[in-house]
Amino acid sequence: MNTLSFTQSEHTREEVLYFIQHSLSPELWKSNTQVVHALKQATGNHALFKHPILTRLHQCQLTLEQLKLIHLNYFTAIVKNFTDALSMVIYQALQLENNSNIKAQDRIAAKIYARYLLSLNLFDELGFNTHQLEQSSPAKSHLVYFLKLMQQLKLDVTDQKQTQAEAFSLTQFIQEHIHSYADLLLILACTELQVIKFSEALRTNLAVYDSSFTNGYYACHGIAKASDQTLANDDNHEDDIWLLFTQSYQPKDESYFKQLQAEYLNLWNDFWTKMYCILTNSS
Repeated sequence: MNTLSFTQSEHTREEVLYFIQHSLSPELWKSNTQVVHALKQATGNHALFKHPILTRLHQCQLTLEQLKLIHLNYFTAIVKNFTDALSMVIYQALQLENNSNIKAQDRIAAKIYARYLLSLNLFDELGFNTHQLEQSSPAKSHLVYFLKLMQQLKLDVTDQKQTQAEAFSLTQFIQEHIHSYADLLLILACTELQVIKFSEALRTNLAVYDSSFTNGYYACHGIAKASDQTLANDDNHEDDIWLLFTQSYQPKDESYFKQLQAEYLNLWNDFWTKMYCILTNSS
């Protein structure tokens, strides 16, 4: 039996994906797809996703105190502001009205199709249970789940004395690009993969100390599976964002986007390197 939720289902996306692909000429869609595929591959091949801290986390080598420090910094780096960026990219989809890639007759409607697809992500973020809507609650939003985890870990989110500059740099980078639809799409696509890879590793290490730590926030992150009732959906959201980026991508901006991608992934690599160095020195 297929138990995928509404926001996880391919059927939910069929009409939207058809519109997005056919809003461009076949030639432009093909060429953009090739370029974006290369960007996506470059993301997955970045040093960030081979970071040595991943091995230590998967091997459950970090102490609970070390994991607390990571979570305190991770909160500032991305958890606190992720829905801000996601909400802004939904708004900035209005820029599609003036996107020369898109057929003139489809430009106004394009922002609605984009917002529909991005809202599937926002629904999950805000705590909508799309298996059973009556069980939805803002208390089940990813941000509130993380705040509850911080309480379990006895961490004060308002105390930033241990928050490193690398965490603030990630927040600042997103803010610098908050008014660009295409920039935000690329940033969020990279972010989704970061969340998939590092959430799994953090969850594995945390579970050693208390299985309840992996409820809530960590239960709703990862890859969508038809075999269970979880609402993990990061892989679908990542694919959706890459598709929207394919639609909006302008070939003249190729070097700009390569630089943007590299800068953002390097900031994440710097973040995890700082965490690794602090933890190594504290061992």
